[in-house]
Amino acid sequence: MKNTQQSKFVLIIGFFCCLFLVSCHKQSKSETETTVGDFKVPETIPLQFTEPEPFEWETITNDSLTTPVTYDLNVDALPSKPFELNTFKPLKSPMKEYDLDWDSFPTENITFDSVSFTITKSTIKKPIITKMKPPANMAGTNVNLLQLSTNEGLPSNDITSFLETEDGGIWIGSSSSASPLTFYDGENAFIYDYNTVYKMGFDKQGKLWLVRPADRLITILDFNKNIEFTITKTENFTPFDILCDHTGSLYIASLDEGFYKIDSELKNLQKITNANSNKPWRLFEDSNNNLWLGFTNHLLVLDKDRKELKTLSKIADIEINSIIWDVTEDHTGNLWLNYPYPFATNNTNYPRVLRLSLKENTVKVLDPENGYNIVGTEMEEDSDGNFWILGAKEAFILSDNLENHKTIALNSTLQGSLKIPRPLRRNDGSLWIATTDNGILITTNYTLQTEYFDDTRGLVNNEIWEIEEDSNGDIWLGTAAGINIINQNKNSIKTLSFEQLHCNPTTLSFIKEITPNIYFINTRDGFSILDRQKNKLTSYANGSDLFGAGIAILNEHTFAIYSRSGLYVYNIKTNSFKKVVSKSDPDILIAGSGSIMVYDKEILWTPTTNGLAKVNLKTNTVSYLREEQGLSHENVSTAKISNERELWLATENGVNILNLEQNTLTPIKKENGLYPTDFYDLTEKGGIMYAASGNGLIAMEKATAKTTDKGFYNFNDGLGFKSNDYLQDSPKFLKNGQFWSGVTSTSNEWKLLVLNSEPQQDSTTGTVKINNMFIMDENPGFGFNLKKDSTNVQTSTYANTNGITWESVKHPYNLPQGLILPYDQNSISFSYGSDAIYNRDKLNYRFILDGEDEDWNFASYATKTKNYYNLKPGDYTFKVALRSGNSGWSSPDTLSFKIKPPWWQTWWAYLLFGLIAASILRAYIVFRARKLTKENRILEERVSHRTVQLKTKIDELKSTQSKLIQSEKMASLGELTAGIAHEIQNPLNFVNNFSEVNKELLDELEEEIDNGNYDEVKALAKDVSANEDKIIFHGKRADGIVKGMLQHSRSSTGQKEMTDISTLSDEYLRLAYHGLRAKDKSFNATLITDFDDSIGKLNIVAQDMGRVILNLITNAFYVVKKKKEQNSKGYEPTVTVSTKKQGNLVLIKVSDNGNGVPKEVLDKIFQPFFTTKPSGEGTGLGLSLSYDIVKVHGGELTVDTIQGEGTTFTIALPMK
Repeated sequence: MKNTQQSKFVLIIGFFCCLFLVSCHKQSKSETETTVGDFKVPETIPLQFTEPEPFEWETITNDSLTTPVTYDLNVDALPSKPFELNTFKPLKSPMKEYDLDWDSFPTENITFDSVSFTITKSTIKKPIITKMKPPANMAGTNVNLLQLSTNEGLPSNDITSFLETEDGGIWIGSSSSASPLTFYDGENAFIYDYNTVYKMGFDKQGKLWLVRPADRLITILDFNKNIEFTITKTENFTPFDILCDHTGSLYIASLDEGFYKIDSELKNLQKITNANSNKPWRLFEDSNNNLWLGFTNHLLVLDKDRKELKTLSKIADIEINSIIWDVTEDHTGNLWLNYPYPFATNNTNYPRVLRLSLKENTVKVLDPENGYNIVGTEMEEDSDGNFWILGAKEAFILSDNLENHKTIALNSTLQGSLKIPRPLRRNDGSLWIATTDNGILITTNYTLQTEYFDDTRGLVNNEIWEIEEDSNGDIWLGTAAGINIINQNKNSIKTLSFEQLHCNPTTLSFIKEITPNIYFINTRDGFSILDRQKNKLTSYANGSDLFGAGIAILNEHTFAIYSRSGLYVYNIKTNSFKKVVSKSDPDILIAGSGSIMVYDKEILWTPTTNGLAKVNLKTNTVSYLREEQGLSHENVSTAKISNERELWLATENGVNILNLEQNTLTPIKKENGLYPTDFYDLTEKGGIMYAASGNGLIAMEKATAKTTDKGFYNFNDGLGFKSNDYLQDSPKFLKNGQFWSGVTSTSNEWKLLVLNSEPQQDSTTGTVKINNMFIMDENPGFGFNLKKDSTNVQTSTYANTNGITWESVKHPYNLPQGLILPYDQNSISFSYGSDAIYNRDKLNYRFILDGEDEDWNFASYATKTKNYYNLKPGDYTFKVALRSGNSGWSSPDTLSFKIKPPWWQTWWAYLLFGLIAASILRAYIVFRARKLTKENRILEERVSHRTVQLKTKIDELKSTQSKLIQSEKMASLGELTAGIAHEIQNPLNFVNNFSEVNKELLDELEEEIDNGNYDEVKALAKDVSANEDKIIFHGKRADGIVKGMLQHSRSSTGQKEMTDISTLSDEYLRLAYHGLRAKDKSFNATLITDFDDSIGKLNIVAQDMGRVILNLITNAFYVVKKKKEQNSKGYEPTVTVSTKKQGNLVLIKVSDNGNGVPKEVLDKIFQPFFTTKPSGEGTGLGLSLSYDIVKVHGGELTVDTIQGEGTTFTIALPMK
């Protein structure tokens, strides 16, 4: 049994040790539980305006202002120039289609010869890591393009090849001998010293193969083993292209020499020996696993079994006698051949692109007859199915339906000597285009949708402040140098100069078609009405300073003009001109900046620099919505009523939505995911409200804008938009769905932006990658697990020289898997990044270290964590998540590791310590048990002796207790003696008196009998009988007093009986009073009784309860007597005894008007032997015994006292 207990003890020790270790680690929130970094949901508050203030109208009577002047102006007769948007246009003619007889092409068996080659190996060169800038906007083009170049951190602008990894990283090759190989992960450039890389590819084992024709070799990088292999053959070996096919074999095209095949284990190099197999150029494997071998003068196809070669010498009557520049495949399985330089009979180039359908056995041909206007080389399909064909400096794009096309200038050189890099279509849908002079061009979703115009393309001026589409479909542009009128149907543009408008040069910021062919034009000198049908221009308010900060059309004849001199209303029908004035506010409605007003139901909503003005034209009052009423900013630029009848406001600090029916206001600011926050205009399209800002166009879904916590999507330079400051009142959606706006950039490049369709938000969630881990502020160098690598090269890193172990590494960042750190290597930090190309300025990160952090940390755009110092031993997992714009948080990237405890904190050490402690405790227990056994024997003897002594003492104490109680009884009896004597004397006096009377009556009775007067005899007999009743009554009363005295003096039997508690109380009151009077004849007191007759009798031990009442009454007489003896003037001693029924209780109260009980002794008065009387005057047992008697009866004895006024003792007894 003892061994079992000891085992249990050891288990308990082990349990608490484990509990201690587990408790050292904090519980962390998961990515679904945390709200760190989330945007706040916009808060909707009650809509309140200031109290309406009245205003008046002042009529302008100046004749020069109110006299209109009319001029002739025929807009349709104005000269025009060509103006055309570069949109997709139909081919000049459909692509011709031919039959394709695939089986008719000649075939032959392929033959190989093994050739010798040399392999050398060394350690992979360590990269130089540099921080990259985000992709920049590509200058010199009229479309949205991003650019990565030396300006952003690339080592060279001469790009020859791309290769995307599974996790989104990009390998970039360059042709220059001074331009190394680069790995780009979106954040950093890892620059390796491998030059002139023309092509790259991965084999099935993940090794990276580099084709380096300038050095006549192939380099293979095995990152898993940190080995670099180099393959060389002969001096004529010039590798130019490489491909790993579905079998895992590598095929190599060597210029002017032949095709080679090599296994990925680098054991066997073979050359194709068939005729016409020299002068190779291009390799491509299609979805059917056919291998296409392009030569400088013909084309071969190797079947999927790699047994037969098919020669394609003529396709669709086209001789294949020149170089096939590129072969690729679209998403439908069609093969595309780029044949830019076929040999024609007239020695002229006639470029063609062939589309082969092996399923339908057809060939379609794209050539100059269809409008193919470039000499193309490389080809690639974009994510929308459009086919890109790259020329020398431009791209020809064929739509996915093969019916439309467009050509865009790329302002870059795309070809060079033997430089034919195929575009890379990344997993994110972007196309990466290599150039020889501008690095990499990156397309966006808007490259084919956007176009920019300026004065070099037909505009009268680059500053576009107003865009209006009229009922004819013409587009009016208000500029700083006049008006342009664009007719898209006729592809023409016209210009209205200031001279033709009869106004001074100014910016035309407001042009509106009031009714069909009637236009309102605001100028600095006033405004004009152009009647296009009548060819008349009428100028109004000439010479006035009415350069409108805001214009609102109240009806076809009446206009509100908000200017720097006030708010005016002009009616051209009545030729009346009036201004808002106020006696209390001389500066009422003075414009400070541009303002877009809106008129609705007699209310003119006027944005001001002092909030939103609600101008009621019916009541002639104005009230304001300002910051104190909840507006996000008082500088309001635009008011717009949506299709849902909500009023939207653009301000310098966000957008505000007013629901006028529900009287609510919802400010939306940066904290809600809306940034930038300075807005100048609002335009609506379907369910989206677009907010035009100083840095982008922000899409706000009207249905969710007031309740979303996802933020809002911004279309700006991160998507290739060149100029992102939108000019007020210019953003417009046209009827055909196009979006037009005047824009400018931070470098004041003013342009007209045309977007062919409504911009679509990118809902994809970005990816984030941990790219490094720092230990003790050192880069550990996890790429080298052993002190000697596979090439037997000594490698020393911080990790392998400090006792750090790991199982493997994950590339490309060499992050450790199964990492275990010693306890003294416990200060950690991490870096991370994203391969996202678009909107890199909107990337935000948050991270957490599970086991240390309780909640996530919001890092904003920072890509490195804080330092975690002195981490405790245990298991940890670092997590980092990414948010791009309003796409939501990505799935986190994770890295787990363990910190080992020092040996004295390991489980086996704790177990050992526990066993040692258990052994020591066991030895102590045995020693102590023996000692206790001996001591127990001694104690048993002492206990026996003490028991006898204690029994004797207990008997003595019981005897003493009985005597004390009896002494208390006799003491109280002594107090009653005089009273009892007085009470007995009274009935005895009655008995004696009535006896004497009866003696006299009896004598009279005898006389009357003798006289025979029997009537008198009967009367006397009645008197004697009545007196006898009184004698009996007073005799019994004396008997009762004697019995009560005897009962009080005897020990209690505890027998309960029905007792009238009021009578009992009254009897003891009088006994006590007369007893005290007998001792002190000078004592007098007022006795007050208040007995409740409805109580009836209680089942109590009358003897015991009488003692209680007597004790309380005696104490009351004692305290009032003492107070009287203190010569209190006017003091009348009073003792009150009352009984009262209260619910299920009977209350017996004994009150006095003495000095009260001192607070310091109040808590002690019920304690045995405690008394406030002088020594010898009290035993201190009265109240203690009274308290116990009441408790035995199931009642409660309480005291209430007021110092100097008196005390009340209350006995509460249950009725039953």
